[in-house]
Amino acid sequence: MADSALPERGVLTADEARWQVAVARAKVIGPLAQSDRVSVEAADQAADQLGVTQRQVYGLVRRWRAGEGVASDLLLRHSSSGRGGARLPDEVEQIIRKVLRARYLTRQKRSVTVICREITRECRIAGLKPPSRSAVTRRIRRLDPVKATASRQGTDATRARRAAGGATPVVEGLLERVQIDHTPADVIVVDDFHRLPIGRPYVAAAIDEATRCVPGLVITLEAPSATSVGLCLAHMAIDKRPWLERLKVDAVWPMSGKPVQLYVDNAAEFKSEALRRGCEQHGIGVDYRPPGQPHFGGVIERLIGTMMTMVHELPGTTFSNTEDRGSYDSDAKAVLTLGELQRWMALEVACYHGRPHEGLGGRTPAGCGPSAPLPRVLRRR
Repeated sequence: MADSALPERGVLTADEARWQVAVARAKVIGPLAQSDRVSVEAADQAADQLGVTQRQVYGLVRRWRAGEGVASDLLLRHSSSGRGGARLPDEVEQIIRKVLRARYLTRQKRSVTVICREITRECRIAGLKPPSRSAVTRRIRRLDPVKATASRQGTDATRARRAAGGATPVVEGLLERVQIDHTPADVIVVDDFHRLPIGRPYVAAAIDEATRCVPGLVITLEAPSATSVGLCLAHMAIDKRPWLERLKVDAVWPMSGKPVQLYVDNAAEFKSEALRRGCEQHGIGVDYRPPGQPHFGGVIERLIGTMMTMVHELPGTTFSNTEDRGSYDSDAKAVLTLGELQRWMALEVACYHGRPHEGLGGRTPAGCGPSAPLPRVLRRR
């Protein structure tokens, strides 16, 4: 792995303005490029959305098809100070914000064309160069979608964008929304050579809300970070059979694929630029729980609780707290290495997939897979 350098492709080195342009382009061009033939009407609509010409749309489609189908395929090939960039004089930015507040965020629902015309007029009055339509469109996309919808369509129209009844909106599609979280495992592990205690590992787990399947699991001695989240995402996407063979686990774990959206808490590892851009690169949405309301992550919290309850049966467990542990010497009783814990956990998760789940009306997580829209998810892989 260390001898083969992976191409970075600008995911982390591109400036923010160029990156956001690429992400916006990918959202429009990606679905368009899936068609065998892009009609003139579809190209015109995409051109209007992106603020480019029809000819440029066809060029972007060719770049997408020739690339890997990720956002970085559509990075601007010049600095953000040129056309398509986001750097505008502060005076122009102030005019854009003023017009958006006064004219766009109203129940009259003025079009982007009208807003651009008003911004151009204000800039010329002030003796400033007006921004391009695409620059204005990008700033409109950055508005809070819930607030913008409430301002333009009323509060009733925002219900589809909000969590209803103190819970996240219901999902039905496979991998439509996946929750991820970390926890210190309630067990001490030992090193491979001297079998001496080396501490508590961390578990990063992912659970599919619709089926309660566990598509991703990572156990590491490293503290939670963007790297451990990335490893969990990678484990989510891969075929588990080679991994199970390396662990010498004879079990079935067929859940894999790329999530449509991640639903996570507000921990630092989920707010890193590396994770944000990595998800944008592959078209994965990231949504955050409301701060101070842990019940919004109840699905992953219950999974972690179930996993830790099983861990309490292992030698070297720390239990949930010091009161439960009592005089039990966790370090002295520890016997499992990190690899052995991974093997045990893989077996337990495989068994979990076959057990009836109360949240699924008595069905098993594995039994919910066939009824989900699997072909759509497989196309996203």
